[in-house]
Amino acid sequence: MSAAASSSQSRPAGLVMSSRNATVQGNNRGNNGAAGGSNKKMVIRPFKVQPKLPENFEDATWEVLRQAVVAVQSKTAVAISYEELYRAVENLCVHKMGARLYDRLRMECARHVAAVVGTLASGGVEGFMDPALFLAKVDDVWQDHCEHMLTIRNIFLYMDRSFVMQTSALQPIWDMGLTLFRLELAAQGRGLQRPGAAGGVQAAAAGAGEGGVAGNTGLDIKIVKGMLRVMERQRNGEAVNLALLRSLVRMLGSLGLYKPLFLRAFLEDTERYFAVEGTKKMESLDVVAFLLHVERRLGEAEESVVHYLEPGTRKALITAVESRLLAPHVTALIDKGLTPLMDAQRVEDVRRLYQLACRKPGGAEELKAAFNAYIRRRGGELVGDDAREKEMIEDLLAFKDKCDVILSEALGGRSNPACLAAMKDGFEFALNVRPSRPAELLAKFLDAKLKGEKGVSEGEMEGLLDRIMVLFRYVGSKDVFEAFYKKDLAKRLLLGRSASADLERSMVAKLKAECGATFTNKFEGMFKDMDLSRELMGNYAQFLGTTAAGEKAGGREGGREGGREVETSVHVLTTGYWPAYPSSDVVVPPVLEPHMARFSAYYTGKYQGRRLVWQHSLGTCVIKARFPLGTKELSVSFFQAIVLLCFNDGESPRVAFTDIKAATRIEDGELRRTLQSLACGKINQRVLQKEPKGKDVEDNDVFSLNAGFTHKLYRIKINTIQLKETVEENDKTHAEVHRDRQYQIDAAIVRIMKARKKLSHNLLLSELFGQLKFSVVPVDVKRRVESLIERDYLCRDDINPSVYNYGSRKLRILSAYSETCKSDDKEG
Repeated sequence: MSAAASSSQSRPAGLVMSSRNATVQGNNRGNNGAAGGSNKKMVIRPFKVQPKLPENFEDATWEVLRQAVVAVQSKTAVAISYEELYRAVENLCVHKMGARLYDRLRMECARHVAAVVGTLASGGVEGFMDPALFLAKVDDVWQDHCEHMLTIRNIFLYMDRSFVMQTSALQPIWDMGLTLFRLELAAQGRGLQRPGAAGGVQAAAAGAGEGGVAGNTGLDIKIVKGMLRVMERQRNGEAVNLALLRSLVRMLGSLGLYKPLFLRAFLEDTERYFAVEGTKKMESLDVVAFLLHVERRLGEAEESVVHYLEPGTRKALITAVESRLLAPHVTALIDKGLTPLMDAQRVEDVRRLYQLACRKPGGAEELKAAFNAYIRRRGGELVGDDAREKEMIEDLLAFKDKCDVILSEALGGRSNPACLAAMKDGFEFALNVRPSRPAELLAKFLDAKLKGEKGVSEGEMEGLLDRIMVLFRYVGSKDVFEAFYKKDLAKRLLLGRSASADLERSMVAKLKAECGATFTNKFEGMFKDMDLSRELMGNYAQFLGTTAAGEKAGGREGGREGGREVETSVHVLTTGYWPAYPSSDVVVPPVLEPHMARFSAYYTGKYQGRRLVWQHSLGTCVIKARFPLGTKELSVSFFQAIVLLCFNDGESPRVAFTDIKAATRIEDGELRRTLQSLACGKINQRVLQKEPKGKDVEDNDVFSLNAGFTHKLYRIKINTIQLKETVEENDKTHAEVHRDRQYQIDAAIVRIMKARKKLSHNLLLSELFGQLKFSVVPVDVKRRVESLIERDYLCRDDINPSVYNYGSRKLRILSAYSETCKSDDKEG
């Protein structure tokens, strides 16, 4: 054991045995092979003199280690094995020499770092060297430093994991190397104290944290400047070494310089660059090209984070690009770009504008306001264009479809309630630029569509009705729509012009769902009358079939005229549901009078107390006419029928206009239009001839049957001359609407005042606007209030004339007098 302790170089003092006795027991058998040999005890005694280390043990061991460190740093072969070097470090640390060993190692590393970093100071971005070459040299030095420090750390691993970890004031060897490299970069060019001692390290660290890029010339600043210049080249479209940038960014991150030194300078340079570029590009590019450029720049920023920047830089970098390249120009882009892009329906570009505008704080609100203003402006132009009134609804539907596509595909659709509300407000404003006209034209447009179009299926019509209902929701004057729709619906039902009864009922159902049962009460009443009329005519036909009178009535209901049956259909209408029609006191042909009388007797007998008024202007007939070239059936109006029956007398082939007028007593204008349809219409529909020829019917004209009339069809429909709705008729309809509105205003005022008893004029207006479904002007309200005061529904307050009280003044005086009498009675 003493021999093992004599080698101080391989096991110095660390293997000296303890001074305590050591005892070893064992069973030893004698040579004689005795069965029960005796037990012996071996005792190991301590050294009498404690072994000592050689006087130069620490220095000699360090010299060996230093030479190994220098060899590593100079990239030469290390003479001693790494295991022996590791053991040497272990021996020094075991003998409490770790502190001096750490200081010596740090000084040796600092010397080398100063030397290699010093080689970088001879050139740089401010010198003759190209920044890319300078950065490549920096990266080479950094890679060598990292490789050296990893090897050195492996050699001194025992010290790093024992002594250094137990000493909180010391940095691990790897961190020490990073600190030395960082401080040397800061010291080079600044004249700072080298990190040769602890105080020097503190001074260099303080110097590295002061100032900015502009005011320092240290190598760390030069590196950052070089990186910024290379990145600017990349932004300008030049090819750069992204791997080099990525390596340098990691270097700065490892040295703790990324955020305090690089990131601030990088963001400032980015903002400066894109502020200048944004101004130039706005002057040279159109809106779409600028938006594409911004998208490309944002994509490049994202890629730079992926390729070489730290991930945490992304948000700050994107914000810098947005705040300088995009945000200052969003308002101008919206003002210049939204209208032409919307007009051209460039959905992709509108989406691009919207997405980029949302990147600016408040940009989404700006675009929403511009979207609303666009709809107001364009929609108002469509509504206000008198020259295109016939196409107004078609244009509005097409415009609404375009806005729907833009909203759903470019502005987020239903997930963007702000733009939804903006579109709704815009269309409400546009469709009420002219309060009543859009409602009237919408009703007429529906009338034309519900009469039917060739090649349009019911499914397509349902879709069209849904689109029309969207416009209807924006119309304020729904009562105007109701008046015109009711008039047109009545004509379609009575004259059989509806393309589909299902579509008619579907439209009424949609109106009911939108406006309530009160709005569609009259429409539903019309359908009910038509259904009851069909049922009534079925019962009437049975009645005729069971009576002898019906069998004898030739050519009448259930009877015969000239051996041929005549079918009759009567629509019984409820006065309150249908529009008011002017009565016409025409001369009914004798052949029809018995049938009308028979039906009247049947109806009044079945429903006692009811009175029938015949509306001849809505009647239609089918007449069989025998012409020299063949027999035809003519589908004509009631007025056309009684005019044609005037030519049924073969003795008078020519009949003057005045004679026809006297015989039929049809109103003059209606008679002229009727004769025009029979004698001046299409060539294949002229069953009469007029002398002299001409398009207008004069008092001296004479008419006769057209002996040469022929047609390829057996039944021919003779169209009537439709009198275009005159201004007077429109005014009449609007006057009816205005009258109905007055009643509604009166009723609303009375309801409000009955509930509130006393109210100022302004508060009354406020509540009235909330209750009425149509727009009303204060002047109309004032007139209705005056009317109600005159009729003793309201009275003005005695003290404040702008305040109204419910009830008449007389009633209020009587009420006050009654209360006084009651009070006197109680006191008595």
